[in-house]
Amino acid sequence: MKTVAIACRTIEDELNAVYNTLSDPFPIVWVESGLHNFPAQLKERIQQEINKISGVENILLLFGYCGNSIEGLVAAQARLVVPKVEDCISLLLGGNQIRQALSRKTPAFYLTDGWLRYEKNIYWEYEKCLEKYGEARSLRIFRAMFAHYSNLNFIDTGSYNIKSVMSRTAEFASLLNLKLGVVPGTLKLIKKAFFEEWDDDFLIVPRGVPIHINYGVDSLTCQK
Repeated sequence: MKTVAIACRTIEDELNAVYNTLSDPFPIVWVESGLHNFPAQLKERIQQEINKISGVENILLLFGYCGNSIEGLVAAQARLVVPKVEDCISLLLGGNQIRQALSRKTPAFYLTDGWLRYEKNIYWEYEKCLEKYGEARSLRIFRAMFAHYSNLNFIDTGSYNIKSVMSRTAEFASLLNLKLGVVPGTLKLIKKAFFEEWDDDFLIVPRGVPIHINYGVDSLTCQK
Protein backbone atom coordinates (compact mmCIF):
# COMPACT_ATOMS: atom_id res chain seq x y z
CA MET A 1 0.00 0.00 0.00
CA LYS A 2 1.44 3.33 -1.10
CA THR A 3 -0.84 6.00 0.40
CA VAL A 4 -3.24 6.48 3.31
CA ALA A 5 -5.40 9.59 3.78
CA ILE A 6 -6.50 11.22 7.03
CA ALA A 7 -9.53 13.42 6.46
CA CYS A 8 -12.17 15.52 8.18
CA ARG A 9 -15.79 14.35 8.24
CA THR A 10 -16.90 17.91 7.48
CA ILE A 11 -15.94 17.46 3.81
CA GLU A 12 -16.96 13.81 3.58
CA ASP A 13 -19.50 14.45 0.77
CA GLU A 14 -16.95 16.19 -1.41
CA LEU A 15 -14.19 13.69 -0.70
CA ASN A 16 -16.43 10.71 -1.43
CA ALA A 17 -17.58 12.27 -4.69
CA VAL A 18 -14.01 11.99 -5.94
CA TYR A 19 -12.92 8.94 -3.96
CA ASN A 20 -15.68 6.81 -5.48
CA THR A 21 -14.21 7.41 -8.94
CA LEU A 22 -10.78 6.01 -8.06
CA SER A 23 -9.81 2.79 -9.83
CA ASP A 24 -7.34 1.91 -7.08
CA PRO A 25 -8.68 3.49 -3.86
CA PHE A 26 -6.57 3.72 -0.73
CA PRO A 27 -7.78 3.80 2.89
CA ILE A 28 -9.19 6.94 4.49
CA VAL A 29 -9.02 7.51 8.25
CA TRP A 30 -11.85 9.86 9.27
CA VAL A 31 -11.52 12.44 12.03
CA GLU A 32 -14.66 13.87 13.64
CA SER A 33 -15.55 17.38 12.59
CA GLY A 34 -16.23 18.78 16.06
CA LEU A 35 -12.51 18.88 16.81
CA HIS A 36 -12.17 21.93 14.54
CA ASN A 37 -13.44 23.98 17.46
CA PHE A 38 -10.40 22.82 19.45
CA PRO A 39 -7.28 23.11 17.24
CA ALA A 40 -4.91 21.70 19.87
CA GLN A 41 -7.10 18.61 20.26
CA LEU A 42 -7.44 18.28 16.50
CA LYS A 43 -3.66 18.42 16.13
CA GLU A 44 -3.22 15.78 18.82
CA ARG A 45 -5.78 13.52 17.18
CA ILE A 46 -4.21 13.82 13.72
CA GLN A 47 -0.77 13.07 15.17
CA GLN A 48 -2.19 10.00 16.93
CA GLU A 49 -3.58 8.73 13.63
CA ILE A 50 -0.29 9.44 11.85
CA ASN A 51 1.57 7.43 14.49
CA LYS A 52 -0.68 4.41 13.89
CA ILE A 53 0.13 4.23 10.18
CA SER A 54 3.03 2.14 8.93
CA GLY A 55 4.18 0.50 5.73
CA VAL A 56 3.17 3.34 3.39
CA GLU A 57 5.08 5.96 1.42
CA ASN A 58 2.64 8.86 1.78
CA ILE A 59 0.13 10.13 4.32
CA LEU A 60 -2.29 12.53 2.68
CA LEU A 61 -3.71 15.06 5.15
CA LEU A 62 -7.01 16.40 3.86
CA PHE A 63 -7.21 19.40 6.16
CA GLY A 64 -6.32 23.03 5.89
CA TYR A 65 -4.24 25.11 8.27
CA CYS A 66 -7.34 25.12 10.53
CA GLY A 67 -6.19 27.26 13.44
CA ASN A 68 -2.63 25.94 13.62
CA SER A 69 -3.82 22.33 13.88
CA ILE A 70 -1.22 20.92 11.47
CA GLU A 71 1.73 22.97 12.71
CA GLY A 72 4.53 20.64 13.85
CA LEU A 73 2.90 17.39 12.70
CA VAL A 74 5.49 14.82 11.74
CA ALA A 75 5.54 11.29 10.32
CA ALA A 76 8.55 9.17 11.14
CA GLN A 77 8.07 6.59 8.37
CA ALA A 78 6.25 8.36 5.52
CA ARG A 79 5.97 11.63 3.65
CA LEU A 80 3.17 14.00 4.63
CA VAL A 81 1.23 15.58 1.78
CA VAL A 82 -0.87 18.66 2.63
CA PRO A 83 -2.93 21.02 0.45
CA LYS A 84 -1.77 24.62 0.84
CA VAL A 85 -5.06 26.05 2.07
CA GLU A 86 -6.05 27.99 5.16
CA ASP A 87 -9.04 25.76 5.91
CA CYS A 88 -11.65 23.48 4.34
CA ILE A 89 -13.52 26.51 2.98
CA SER A 90 -10.52 27.48 0.87
CA LEU A 91 -10.12 23.84 -0.16
CA LEU A 92 -13.69 23.72 -1.51
CA LEU A 93 -13.49 27.16 -3.15
CA GLY A 94 -10.31 26.30 -5.05
CA GLY A 95 -7.60 27.98 -3.00
CA ASN A 96 -6.70 30.80 -0.64
CA GLN A 97 -6.69 33.54 -3.30
CA ILE A 98 -10.23 32.74 -4.42
CA ARG A 99 -11.41 32.72 -0.82
CA GLN A 100 -9.74 36.07 -0.15
CA ALA A 101 -11.21 37.63 -3.29
CA LEU A 102 -14.71 36.49 -2.33
CA SER A 103 -14.26 37.79 1.21
CA ARG A 104 -13.21 41.22 -0.08
CA LYS A 105 -16.33 41.36 -2.23
CA THR A 106 -18.85 39.94 0.27
CA PRO A 107 -18.20 39.30 3.98
CA ALA A 108 -19.83 35.90 4.34
CA PHE A 109 -20.03 32.96 6.68
CA TYR A 110 -19.66 29.77 4.62
CA LEU A 111 -21.51 26.49 4.96
CA THR A 112 -22.06 23.15 3.26
CA ASP A 113 -24.32 20.29 4.24
CA GLY A 114 -21.29 18.72 5.93
CA TRP A 115 -20.90 21.67 8.28
CA LEU A 116 -24.54 21.37 9.30
CA ARG A 117 -24.62 17.60 9.68
CA TYR A 118 -22.10 16.92 12.38
CA GLU A 119 -21.78 17.78 16.03
CA LYS A 120 -20.88 21.23 17.36
CA ASN A 121 -21.93 23.07 14.22
CA ILE A 122 -23.43 26.56 14.20
CA TYR A 123 -26.93 25.25 14.87
CA TRP A 124 -25.68 23.16 17.78
CA GLU A 125 -24.06 26.26 19.24
CA TYR A 126 -27.24 28.28 18.82
CA GLU A 127 -29.37 25.58 20.47
CA LYS A 128 -26.97 25.39 23.40
CA CYS A 129 -27.14 29.15 23.71
CA LEU A 130 -30.95 29.00 23.71
CA GLU A 131 -30.89 26.44 26.52
CA LYS A 132 -28.56 28.57 28.60
CA TYR A 133 -29.74 32.13 27.91
CA GLY A 134 -33.17 32.01 26.26
CA GLU A 135 -34.22 33.37 22.88
CA ALA A 136 -33.83 37.13 23.38
CA ARG A 137 -30.31 37.01 24.77
CA SER A 138 -29.24 34.28 22.34
CA LEU A 139 -30.32 36.44 19.42
CA ARG A 140 -28.31 39.37 20.76
CA ILE A 141 -25.25 37.15 21.19
CA PHE A 142 -25.45 35.60 17.73
CA ARG A 143 -26.29 38.84 15.96
CA ALA A 144 -23.19 40.35 17.58
CA MET A 145 -21.13 37.32 16.52
CA PHE A 146 -22.29 37.67 12.91
CA ALA A 147 -22.39 41.46 12.81
CA HIS A 148 -19.46 41.73 10.38
CA TYR A 149 -21.04 39.28 7.93
CA SER A 150 -23.66 40.22 5.35
CA ASN A 151 -24.28 36.76 3.91
CA LEU A 152 -24.71 33.15 4.88
CA ASN A 153 -23.24 31.56 1.77
CA PHE A 154 -23.41 27.93 0.76
CA ILE A 155 -20.55 26.49 -1.26
CA ASP A 156 -22.11 24.60 -4.16
CA THR A 157 -19.79 21.66 -4.75
CA GLY A 158 -22.43 19.56 -6.49
CA SER A 159 -22.05 16.96 -3.74
CA TYR A 160 -25.24 17.62 -1.78
CA ASN A 161 -28.79 18.92 -2.20
CA ILE A 162 -28.22 22.65 -1.90
CA LYS A 163 -31.92 23.57 -2.21
CA SER A 164 -32.74 21.37 0.77
CA VAL A 165 -30.09 22.85 3.07
CA MET A 166 -30.95 26.40 2.05
CA SER A 167 -34.60 25.86 2.89
CA ARG A 168 -33.57 24.49 6.29
CA THR A 169 -31.42 27.54 7.01
CA ALA A 170 -33.64 30.31 5.67
CA GLU A 171 -35.24 31.08 9.03
CA PHE A 172 -31.89 31.00 10.82
CA ALA A 173 -30.37 33.43 8.33
CA SER A 174 -33.37 35.74 8.72
CA LEU A 175 -33.00 35.71 12.51
CA LEU A 176 -29.40 36.87 12.14
CA ASN A 177 -30.24 39.46 9.47
CA LEU A 178 -28.13 37.64 6.89
CA LYS A 179 -28.80 37.09 3.19
CA LEU A 180 -28.72 33.50 1.96
CA GLY A 181 -26.36 33.10 -0.96
CA VAL A 182 -24.61 30.50 -3.10
CA VAL A 183 -21.04 30.56 -4.37
CA PRO A 184 -19.58 28.03 -6.79
CA GLY A 185 -17.34 25.41 -5.26
CA THR A 186 -14.86 23.10 -6.92
CA LEU A 187 -13.45 19.63 -6.33
CA LYS A 188 -10.27 20.53 -8.22
CA LEU A 189 -7.88 20.36 -5.27
CA ILE A 190 -9.52 17.20 -3.92
CA LYS A 191 -9.12 15.53 -7.32
CA LYS A 192 -5.48 16.55 -7.47
CA ALA A 193 -4.99 15.20 -3.95
CA PHE A 194 -6.55 11.81 -4.64
CA PHE A 195 -4.97 11.37 -8.07
CA GLU A 196 -1.56 12.27 -6.65
CA GLU A 197 -1.15 15.35 -8.81
CA TRP A 198 0.89 17.01 -6.08
CA ASP A 199 2.12 20.20 -7.65
CA ASP A 200 2.68 23.68 -6.17
CA ASP A 201 -0.76 23.52 -4.54
CA PHE A 202 0.61 20.92 -2.12
CA LEU A 203 3.33 20.67 0.46
CA ILE A 204 5.27 17.41 0.46
CA VAL A 205 7.09 16.97 3.76
CA PRO A 206 9.88 14.39 4.01
CA ARG A 207 9.56 11.74 6.70
CA GLY A 208 10.88 12.83 10.06
CA VAL A 209 10.47 16.54 9.22
CA PRO A 210 7.79 18.63 11.02
CA ILE A 211 5.32 20.78 9.12
CA HIS A 212 5.84 24.51 9.54
CA ILE A 213 3.25 27.08 8.51
CA ASN A 214 4.42 30.29 6.88
CA TYR A 215 1.47 32.38 5.79
CA GLY A 216 3.57 35.50 5.39
CA VAL A 217 4.23 34.27 1.86
CA ASP A 218 0.87 32.47 1.55
CA SER A 219 2.50 29.06 1.58
CA LEU A 220 3.48 26.12 3.68
CA THR A 221 7.04 25.08 4.28
CA CYS A 222 8.72 22.35 6.28
CA GLN A 223 11.34 22.81 8.96
CA LYS A 224 14.85 21.71 8.17
